[in-house]
Amino acid sequence: MELFLLISLLVVALLLIGIILIQQGKGAEMGASFGSGGSNTMFGAPGAGNFLTKSTTILAILFFVIALSITWVKKNTSAEAGIADEAAKLNQTTSDAPVEPSLNAIPTEVTGTEIPTEKVDVISTEIPTGDDVKNAVQAEADKAAESVDQKVEAIKKDAEAKADELKTDAQKKLDEAKKKAEEKVKEETDGDK
Repeated sequence: MELFLLISLLVVALLLIGIILIQQGKGAEMGASFGSGGSNTMFGAPGAGNFLTKSTTILAILFFVIALSITWVKKNTSAEAGIADEAAKLNQTTSDAPVEPSLNAIPTEVTGTEIPTEKVDVISTEIPTGDDVKNAVQAEADKAAESVDQKVEAIKKDAEAKADELKTDAQKKLDEAKKKAEEKVKEETDGDK
């Protein structure tokens, strides 16, 4: 039914477009009233406007009726489908039928042919809330910040150790240079005497 209405709507729309394009505008009537445009019309001068105008009106009304019919049919079919879906959901959630146990629920010792029929808990997958996501991101950010702080401290200690090492090296070299300078000065003063 719906397919038939859609095809009918398409055909009526194409006919409506064609008839509207065939019609002459208001400016053509001025020339037609002086006798110049009457012979060129398909249905003759006086009847062309009436036939095309009536056809346009009828096709426009038909177009709207078919469009409303399609809407009504769609609404009824979707309402029926919605009722069926709701009934299926209601049947699934309120059913107290025994649940087939999984292999994990079967005890290791089964006496005879007895099969346990106890309900098995269904594992549900929960969608995290915004607060859960926020807390998880904050925890990861805290871990990353702590790791960065530890690395900065390690680099700082290495830099301080290298600075102390360079300072002691520089002090040794300075002491050696002082000693050499003193020896040189002593040699020169002893040489002058």
